[in-house]
Amino acid sequence: MAQAPEDGFTTQEVQIMLERDLQQEINRINGALEVLGLLRERLHLQRDELGAESGQEAVDEMLTQVEALQGEYGRRRAGLHPHHKNYQFFLTNTDVLPILHDCYVDLIEGRAITSEFAGQTLRLADWYVRMEDDRPQQVMNETYSWLVIDEFGRADLHAARAIEASPLPTKEQRDEINRRMFAPAI
Repeated sequence: MAQAPEDGFTTQEVQIMLERDLQQEINRINGALEVLGLLRERLHLQRDELGAESGQEAVDEMLTQVEALQGEYGRRRAGLHPHHKNYQFFLTNTDVLPILHDCYVDLIEGRAITSEFAGQTLRLADWYVRMEDDRPQQVMNETYSWLVIDEFGRADLHAARAIEASPLPTKEQRDEINRRMFAPAI
């Protein structure tokens, strides 16, 4: 992997850091919106319970400020650039198995092993997907490659490059990946 000389981080590490920063910002905004929603609800209840007109006016003023903040945070959330995420799947002769991105990176970089697939040759599906509100929206790119796992459970990238057969999935496997990505959670 190429390293950026000025900071020493790989491109993938930078991408992961940017995704984490974006996710943290989304979480902060969602948290603020949730708290503001609860505060708004509580202020509405208190306003209805107050008898004096001056008390109701004070609560109305606070409600106006809370609603303005809700609008601002809503605009900030909507203004965040859509982010993207990689999803990987191991394709065996019988299954489509989702793999956590961090686990995949650790396996490829030699920091992890997979004894479950030791001695096997798998196909790897890597989908780059545009996300919205942390939900997959659109496949931007699909890449398929071979992944050879040696007898010790390590990824053997040199052996994978030597395979000349196409790593493309079957129609059923591609449909299964699509279903896993975009089917509503039950």
